Amino acid sequence: MKEHKYVNFSQEYDVHYIINKYPKKEHEAVKEYLETLKGQKTLTHDDVFALIEKNLKFKKIAK
Repeated sequence: MKEHKYVNFSQEYDVHYIINKYPKKEHEAVKEYLETLKGQKTLTHDDVFALIEKNLKFKKIAK
């Protein structure tokens, strides 16, 4: 999937794209955290990944 400029939290594929960048055991925590960001309209994927890594201390899976 090609990343578009801003994350659309109402699009299931966009949310799953972000969640799947993290280890399976962390998926539920990431999903819950994304719920708190749902109202944001101008977060890029990099912004979201940075917030997750800062607030949840999770590291993305290197692929």
